[in-house]
Amino acid sequence: MHPPERCLTVVGAGYVGLVTAVGLAGIGHRVHLVESDERRLGSLRDGRIPIHEAGLQEAFEAAVAAGRLTVGDGASPGPGMTLVCVGTPIDDEGASDLSQLDAALTALRGQVGPDDVLVIRSTVPVGGTRRAVEAAGLPTAWVFTNPEFLRQGTAVADFVSPSRIVIGRFPDADPLALQAVVGLFDTIEAPRLVVDVEAAEIIKNGANAFLALKLSFTNEIASLCEEAGADVEEVLAGIGADPRIGSTYMRPSFGFGGSCLPKELITLAVAGQERGLPMHVTAAASAANLAAQDRFADRIARAIGGSAGRTIAVLGLAFKAGTDDIRDSPAIRLVERLLAEGAVVRAYDPAAGANAAARVASLQVVADPWLAVTGADAIVVATEWPAFRDLPWADWAVADDPPPIIDGRRLLDAASLRAMGYTVIQLGDGRDHAGAFPAFRARSDS
Repeated sequence: MHPPERCLTVVGAGYVGLVTAVGLAGIGHRVHLVESDERRLGSLRDGRIPIHEAGLQEAFEAAVAAGRLTVGDGASPGPGMTLVCVGTPIDDEGASDLSQLDAALTALRGQVGPDDVLVIRSTVPVGGTRRAVEAAGLPTAWVFTNPEFLRQGTAVADFVSPSRIVIGRFPDADPLALQAVVGLFDTIEAPRLVVDVEAAEIIKNGANAFLALKLSFTNEIASLCEEAGADVEEVLAGIGADPRIGSTYMRPSFGFGGSCLPKELITLAVAGQERGLPMHVTAAASAANLAAQDRFADRIARAIGGSAGRTIAVLGLAFKAGTDDIRDSPAIRLVERLLAEGAVVRAYDPAAGANAAARVASLQVVADPWLAVTGADAIVVATEWPAFRDLPWADWAVADDPPPIIDGRRLLDAASLRAMGYTVIQLGDGRDHAGAFPAFRARSDS
């Protein structure tokens, strides 16, 4: 049972914290959002969310206008429930950096008890919650976990219509405190799973790792189709028709990225290694993802006779459409490699351009896709923004020698583009793999 007037504090206004605070306010709670980063805090106080997420700006403004959401650099007064949503990045070796979580929990020591409930929504490796809570000296009876399953680009909708709500609790969990946590989501219809904190951690890590496994498998099938002369869409339709497999999350691409899937593969593998259990499948999926990205870069180089000295237009820099997030983005890894090989790269992205420019100094980020493709030796589709389908391809094809298009996301209508005069190669289409490109000719305007 959760009284609507109860005070909620959300610590951390990153992606998860911001969506969580806005979502909770949207379903009727009063929320105080705490952020220590001055730039992020200033942006929020000015009424601007610092990330690109569909519908989040409007939901934020509505919550603030209704008086259900406030923003500050300190906790709200009085007893209540605190949700910790700080970042937990991992390093190249797979070790999770829990310093932000440790700091947040330590700051809350002494404020957790019968009148105060603590909920950890940060993603934590297996066993990490217990270690962090014990290190901070917090009473486990009033500490819970609530892993999120938000998808970037659809997070606002995912919050109010989740596939499940998972709550982790310690063995000595206070029944009334647990009831209060479950009651947070009384207005949301979704299955509830109340489990041990370790089970909640594995559910979160395992769910994302399984999605990554499915994507890695799909991308390897796409590569096999290319070599065998088959069409990956026909192959995947046949595989996905089996109800035990299904067709969801089987869209081929040249690799996946973001803050969750690559991270969870490594986190799960490390969790097994720490317990003497090699996680062969998850480790292989991570290697397969990087191999798919390298294969695509090699394919671009073969198609244009080598990258050195070529001007390549890259459409898309975010790790997926609908976000400005470039963390572990295959598109960023691709442009870094092309630049290292001596190519000139001009790139366009509807949302992630500024982030990419700050990350890759030698990358030319332009404000209009035409500025990227004009005079280019090749056009590469690296992120599946739907708007790329509607670009004026027919107008651009009036040139005597339109640049070849290499579609790494199977986004475009290849048949229509070929009818316009383009040479098109799509990932996973073996029918145009062997000889789709004639010997590369340096473009007259390059």
